[in-house]
Amino acid sequence: MARLGRIAFLGTGAFGVPLLSTLPDRTDELLVISQPDRPAGRGLQSRESPVTGLARSRGLRLATPLRLRSDEGRRAMHDFAPDGIVLAAYGQLVPADLLSVAPRSPLNVHPSLLPRHRGAAPVASTILAGDPVAGVTLMEMTTELDAGPIVKQWEVPLAGRETTPALEARLAALAAEVVPPELESWATGQLTTRPQDETAATMIRPFRRLDGWIDWRRNAELIDRQVRALQPWPGAWTTLDGRRLHVRAAHPVAGVDGPPIGAILPGEWPVVACGQGALALEVVQAEGRPAMPADAWRRGLPRDHVLLGSEPPPG
Repeated sequence: MARLGRIAFLGTGAFGVPLLSTLPDRTDELLVISQPDRPAGRGLQSRESPVTGLARSRGLRLATPLRLRSDEGRRAMHDFAPDGIVLAAYGQLVPADLLSVAPRSPLNVHPSLLPRHRGAAPVASTILAGDPVAGVTLMEMTTELDAGPIVKQWEVPLAGRETTPALEARLAALAAEVVPPELESWATGQLTTRPQDETAATMIRPFRRLDGWIDWRRNAELIDRQVRALQPWPGAWTTLDGRRLHVRAAHPVAGVDGPPIGAILPGEWPVVACGQGALALEVVQAEGRPAMPADAWRRGLPRDHVLLGSEPPPG
């Protein structure tokens, strides 16, 4: 096994954790850079990133600058003087001067089949688009977001029922298995690359809360993708009597025509009429309440004439 030398690993989200866990035994020295602890949850308690959590539990050298381009971030990188940089779901662009701080080309591990789904939330976007395959791309980093030359890609066929957390975990485990051998080739100067096809590139933006609003006029298949993709943020949600209702799990139902769009059909399990087909709710979460099985929630509602919101609330 070829040693990787001094490596700076940049990561924040859970996607990078399995790969990071393979690096201490492969490197001479390892610096982990992650985003700082932030207030989160209903109590706004300080919460560390998944990558920070692993680094602290393993006693790894760690830096958490607010911005990598800050004096603190630049100093951490220059003082460490890495032989190479590996990034996985860090959440910030690397400034041009830091891309060249190491003698090797910096590498990015990205959870999509680039050039498709460049940018934020590539796993969710893969599900939203109904892609038949997902994957992991190892690429060289450039100043343009996710546009650098591709080192290698690995495809993962999809069954069509994946959620974002489950698919991300699957891709993270794959990256931890297939990327380290490529890092050994990188350390010995044997990597080869190919340019991305710019004509096939798609760019995605971070999601907003409003992206989770369910428009019941849409096809049930599309709403089902929305429910599976937008976990945990912003979640797929609708309104009932002006209060938000999150749909945590559901599945499409064919052959339902006639009821008003957004109507909950009579029956023990809530089935909602859509523009085409219907959506059977499995798990829901009413505003201010814990998630619960949808049949139990349905029993607390009037049996007939329940209509979910047709317009998103203002703001």
